[in-house]
Order: sequence, then C-alpha cells, then structure tokens
Amino acid sequence: MDIREYFSAWRRHWVTIVLCTVLAVGAAGAVSALSQPTYVATARLFISTTGAGSISDAYQGSLFSTGRVASYAGLAVGKQVAERAIDELGLNVPPESVMSRVTAAAVTGSVLLDVTASDSDAAAARDLANAVASQTSQLVQELETAQAGQLPAATATVADFADLPVAPSSPRWGRNLVFGLFGGLILGLATAVGRSALDSTVHTDDDIAAGAAGPVLGVVPRQEDANADSLLLGSSFPTAEEAFREIRTVILALRTGTPPRTMVVAAPTVGTGSTTVAAGLAAALADTGRSVALIDADFRGGRLPTLFGIGGVPGLSELLRGKATLDDAVVPTDRDNLSIIGTGVATESSSALFGRVTMNEMVKQLHEYFEFVIIDAPPVLCSADAAVLAGVADGVLLVALLGSTTSADLTHSVGKLGLSGASVLGCVATSHRRRRQHDAPQVRRGLRTG
Repeated sequence: MDIREYFSAWRRHWVTIVLCTVLAVGAAGAVSALSQPTYVATARLFISTTGAGSISDAYQGSLFSTGRVASYAGLAVGKQVAERAIDELGLNVPPESVMSRVTAAAVTGSVLLDVTASDSDAAAARDLANAVASQTSQLVQELETAQAGQLPAATATVADFADLPVAPSSPRWGRNLVFGLFGGLILGLATAVGRSALDSTVHTDDDIAAGAAGPVLGVVPRQEDANADSLLLGSSFPTAEEAFREIRTVILALRTGTPPRTMVVAAPTVGTGSTTVAAGLAAALADTGRSVALIDADFRGGRLPTLFGIGGVPGLSELLRGKATLDDAVVPTDRDNLSIIGTGVATESSSALFGRVTMNEMVKQLHEYFEFVIIDAPPVLCSADAAVLAGVADGVLLVALLGSTTSADLTHSVGKLGLSGASVLGCVATSHRRRRQHDAPQVRRGLRTG
C-alpha cells in the first residue's frame, strides 16, 4: 500500500479509529479509577566515618563511606531492619510485607542513602520510611563498632526524615490517559488499514473498473425513499441529473458498430440501484427528444410500476404470453418521449418466457416506435434472467454500489453475462452520498468516443 491508500483507508474507516481511541482512553481512565492509590515517602541517611584528623584522613574517610553506601542499602531492605521497624511501629505484619514496600538506593557520587517506603496510606508510608531509616542507622552503628566502648568506624545518620506525602504517586492519571490516547489511535489506524486490506468491496471508480475489466461511465448519488420524480432527474436532486446527462453523453458517443439502441441495466446483487439508473438514463435520453421505452423485467422485485403509480395494466408477462398487445402494455409517462412497460401479473414460470423468440420479436417491434429500449433486469448473480435478457440487447450497463458491491461480484457478473454473448458497455457506480462538485463523475479510461 502506498501513502494514498493508507490515507484512503483511514478516511474510509474513521469511525473505527475514533472508536478504538475512545475505548482505549476509557480503559485507561477505568484502570486509573479502579487502581488503589499508592503514596511514597523518602528518608535520607548520611554516611560518614569517625576519627578524621586531617584533610587526607577526611578524604580517605569519604572514599570509605562511598564504598559503604551500597552495603548499607542492602541492610535497609533486609529482614533484620524490617523486624526492628515492625517492633518500633507496633505492626502486626510479617517482615516480608515490610521488605516488599521498602527500597534503598545510594545517591550517585555521594555518601547519601535514600530509603523509600510505599503504602496505600500516606501517614503509614511516612512512618515506615522513617522507622526503616532509624533502624538502619542503629544497625550500622552496631555493626561498625568493633568493641564496646569504642567509636564506630562509620555511621549512618538520618539527615532528612520523610514528610507526609500530599498526593499519591500512582495511579498517574495524566500519563495513563495520554498512553491510552496514543495507544488507541495507533490501534485504530492499524485496524483501519487491516480492514481495508481485507475489504473486497469497491470504493472508487478505479476499483470498479478493475473488477469489471471495463470503463466506468459515471457515478450516480443515490436517494433514500426515491419516487418517480426524484428518479427522473427531479430539480431537487441536480447532482443525479448531471450524472445521468454525462452517462447519456458517453453512451451516445460510443463507437460499437451499431448504436446501442437496446440496453439492459443490471447489477450483481439486489439493492444496488439498478432501477434508479435505468429510470434516470431513460429520462435523460428522453430529454434529448429521442423516444424511449423503459421495461421492468424484474418479475421478483420490480419497482417501476409502483414508482410510477401504474396498477392493473397488462405488462411484460402478458406481452410474452400473447395475452396483451403493445397498445395494452405501453403506458406513457408525464415525461415527454418516455413510456414504460411494467412486469404485469408475474407467475413462477414468467422468467422462462425470456428465452422465447417472442422476447426478441417484441424488442424489434418496440423499435418501430421507440429509438431506445431500456430493460431494468433482475440481479445477475441471483438468477439467469439478466444473462438471457442481455442476449437480446445491444449491450449491458452493469451497476455497482460503492462500499457494498465486491470486486468478485463484478468479475463473476461480467463472466456470466459473457456466456450469453452480451457486450458490457461499461459500469455505472451508485453512491450513498451526494458527491461534491469536484467529485462529479468523469468519463473513465477505455472509452472510444467520436
């Protein structure tokens, strides 16, 4: 993936990124809130030697004391000091409990020893640090005194007693929340890239062109709860109107030997917007003064009769059975030069009528009155109807829904249509969002225009 693909993945899955970040920050906050606060207090010991009579002796004593600090640090965290501190404080805990809460470390380059104690109670942490420091000082004096009555070779004097901690040392809310923020952001970005890599749905015109191995004629923004007026380029939806005009211009400019007068509009699966494209393209062609017949050939889920408020009129099923004539089934619409043929009363065997010579003859008869015939076909991958209908057409427009249709569906659809000898004129993308002006659909590569 190049940098543009990364940014595209992050933009497409921004909700995932935000969700991961929020969850991580929330988890960091919850951990901080549920963690028991810990207070830390530190007492300081000064290590010195006795009997320094000259500067040289003092220097040597300083070196001696520096060497002793590490040993005294071990005493401070040992069991004997812990037992003495327990006795001093009157605690009822084992020495190991005290030892686990005490640390001792020499201040680098000095003769100072810091004794640190931690506890969930601030006063207890202070008292423990002072008690350990005092007992360490006493133990050092005992160990460094060779004989009773003599001065110890070295002493550990409590230079600074521990103060009462004013705030807990943990949990550190600020640090935890910052770690949660950045950790969640990184996790979200990685998850978005992973989802994008595993996502086979088409998101751009180039994705569609690659999956269908053909050009993209345009991108049509979709509407929810579309009606006949909005499908047929209503002024309240100018972006769709402009998209259909551009698709119409491309189709009229195609050099395919014989102009594609009969076109099948189909999609790989349901809910892709093929009916919107079929009706919109038919209206766009009718706007040029060309007569257009729009046929609803989806016996299982056709919507054109409902959209145009046509009911109780013979349709395609009756025409193919020979129970109605074109005069009975062709219904003019309020739009000039545009008429439709509904599905009629369909039965389980209606789809079998597509394979009859009658379908081809009906299309030829329609061309005696209409310059263009547009057939809204059922989904390609759900039945064989679309492939059969494509056999009587000059070409097929394959519809793909951005963010829903997969590349595999497009490839399989093209292959299935190819078995009937159909020519795929190109693809039309439908989108859930209205495209901005600079996103307006453009004629894609692979088109031969006159």
